[in-house]
Formats: sequence, structure tokens, C-alpha cells
Amino acid sequence: MKKRAFVTVLLPLLFVLVAIEAPPATAGEFKTTIFEDDFSGATLKKEWGSWKSESIVQDGVLVGITPKGSDHPSVNTIKLAPLADLEVAVSFQFHGSPGFSVMFRDSDYKGSHAGHICHVAVSPNAVTLYDGKMGLFRQDIREKRKAGKKLDAATQSELKKKTSRNPVKLDPKAWHDLVIRIEGDVLAVSIDGAKVGRLQSEGIAHPIKSNMNITTVNREVHYDRFAIRTH
Repeated sequence: MKKRAFVTVLLPLLFVLVAIEAPPATAGEFKTTIFEDDFSGATLKKEWGSWKSESIVQDGVLVGITPKGSDHPSVNTIKLAPLADLEVAVSFQFHGSPGFSVMFRDSDYKGSHAGHICHVAVSPNAVTLYDGKMGLFRQDIREKRKAGKKLDAATQSELKKKTSRNPVKLDPKAWHDLVIRIEGDVLAVSIDGAKVGRLQSEGIAHPIKSNMNITTVNREVHYDRFAIRTH
């Protein structure tokens, strides 16, 4: 990504930025950078952890890779001081992978699988937002699904309210800029400066997000210009 040419896209980009609707006056600004990485080193910075991953730094980008035959997608993770509201920005390019997720967890929370609070899943065709704490990863719901038990109608209806699926058309060969914002009980996503998804749900307001995961499905997604910010 370091060799991308920007000259040919400057004017269209400026036009798009002017045309985008301004955020609501009540929206907070995330000015404090608590971690950033342009992957210019030979290896991942010491702040990164990896689990079931063959991800590497190569040519100035993070190459997300799930090991062949693995029973879980590649996880590259950052531990955080406890945060309620935060913003994650990252550029990405698909390289054969069908998609990836950016996940937020409270490592000490026991009411959901692995402390999952909320996450955003990105594919070339859809961006899906999840309240995992009160939805898909809630312990009782996950245990029933894992056991193959059918969820009752009320639970299925409630699950739909904890998810927001938004169709998109992303060129898998191009680089894209993703911004995820968590503020109160709202999870909002933009790609390339355009708003693509928003979910308001009580689990998102969980006061502690102490872990951020980039989860790469299969092989590969390339990542660059990663940053975590807060108010």
C-alpha cells in the first residue's frame, strides 16, 4: 500500500468529502490517539498479540493470514486500557479472503462468549454490525446454538434487533479506508468517507472495552494505517 498513487484520485476525493453530510452536532470527536501502526517495521509492534494466526508484516502492510486447516480465523489483537467510547481506523485490501471482522471485548466479562461486546464484519458485499453482548455471543444464546437447539421465536426476534446488515459494493482489488466509532450505545461505520452502517443497542454501551481484535477469515487481507483513538 505504501506505493499507492494519490494524484489521480485527489479531486474526486475532495468532491466526496464536501458532499458527505456533516455529523450531528452531538457527535464527539476522537482526538486522542492511544495506538497507531503503519507497519513500517520488520515485524509487528510489541503491543500486538496473535492467536491462531500466521499474519506477518510484509512490504509495509500487515498481511492477515489464517493457518491452513485452522478451526478459527486468524486473530491479531491489541490490549486496551478500559474504554467505553473509541474509534478504530484502518485501511484494508482483500487478497483472497472473503472478509474480516473488527471485534471489541471485555476480557473479564463472563456474560458473553470470550467477553465479546460488539463487532463489525466486512466483506466486499456487506458490512454487518453486531451487539454481541446481548445478541449472538450472549452465553445462553451461544450455548443453545452450539448444542443445535432451536431458539424460540422471541429470542430470534430479539437477535434481529442486535444486528444491522448493510449491503455494499467494495472493489476487492482496491484499498479502502474503514472507520468504526463506538459512542454510548451506538456503533457506527464508514468506508471511504461514506456512512455504511449504524446500530443502536444496549450491549454496545458496556463500559469496558479492553481488547480489540482484527479477525481475518482464511487467507488473506492486507491492512495499513491502523489507529485507535478516544475522546
